[in-house]
Amino acid sequence: MKEELIKVPVVELVYRNNTKPSKRYKIVTAKDVHELLVSPFKATIEHHISTRVILLNGRNQVLGISTINEGALSYNITDIRFIVQLAALSNCKSVIVCINQPSGDIEPTKQDDELVQQVKIALSYIDVDLLDHVLYYEEGYYSYSANGKI
Repeated sequence: MKEELIKVPVVELVYRNNTKPSKRYKIVTAKDVHELLVSPFKATIEHHISTRVILLNGRNQVLGISTINEGALSYNITDIRFIVQLAALSNCKSVIVCINQPSGDIEPTKQDDELVQQVKIALSYIDVDLLDHVLYYEEGYYSYSANGKI
């Protein structure tokens, strides 16, 4: 009797354009986050809302950035499971959740506050820190960390 191979999907995390550890971008302030996000994503910042997660090692060096949601012009739905999944698969030490605001309105909402608390709790189960939650547009940003809200 011929044995058949069982086929199942493979899940993997892939880093593209991986840089050497000594050349990785380091996050020190929210301004660093803003600079990191504005340049490569400039074409879509004013077009639609996107949620991006920055994955960091223990020295706050960027391991990678992943877009976990792209939505409409005026609302955003962020699935916390994707953030936790990315953090677990990447073996990162901390994450920064970033949501661009096409309107330029970077004042946090109740939904932003709730998202921060939910993400913080969910990440705590896998020993990953939520370093910051940044709302941004091309010309400015709001940092939860810099404003003492994390």
